[in-house]
Amino acid sequence: MVSGSMLKLVIHDLEEELRKVGREVNADDITSIVNTHALTTAASAAAAGVVPGAGSTIALGIACTSTVVMYGRLAKAVGVRLNNGLIKAVAAAVGADLSAYIATFLLASAAVSFIPFFGSLSAAAMTGISNFAFVYIAGIIFLKIIAKFGVTRIESMSESELTRAAKDAQSEVDFKQAMKEAKQVYKSK
Repeated sequence: MVSGSMLKLVIHDLEEELRKVGREVNADDITSIVNTHALTTAASAAAAGVVPGAGSTIALGIACTSTVVMYGRLAKAVGVRLNNGLIKAVAAAVGADLSAYIATFLLASAAVSFIPFFGSLSAAAMTGISNFAFVYIAGIIFLKIIAKFGVTRIESMSESELTRAAKDAQSEVDFKQAMKEAKQVYKSK
């Protein structure tokens, strides 16, 4: 399964943390979950991206929904018991910052979407890749939270503590580098 160095590194950190509590994680399964959600989101977003103007907004909604579902699958895969409300809280915290970061790509997509044919195709491509990056980076951040704070601590955190943990994990991510990696992984798919 293809993954970039940031995803590989966070999975390695996650494996180290889980060993401390006697758990193991299947790196291929984790990589597959992140890549599958990112690719599915990219395809859906690209389809929505051809809608002039509103396509990028629709695509962002798709990315946010996909992120929540991905977080649930990742939590289950690593054995973290989080209720749906806590997963949504983390996804909202991560999504807010990621949305701000990719807003320029989505605004550009919306602008070119009004140009007949080639504009729609360009908008679809830009929306697809930006939404792939959104979900891919969101996956890295979620795994980083678990690796940094530990499974048992994560399970006992309140919603506000998890939101702060998400902000802390995001502050450690070089978004330019993460975006570059996401584009490379997307192209390799």
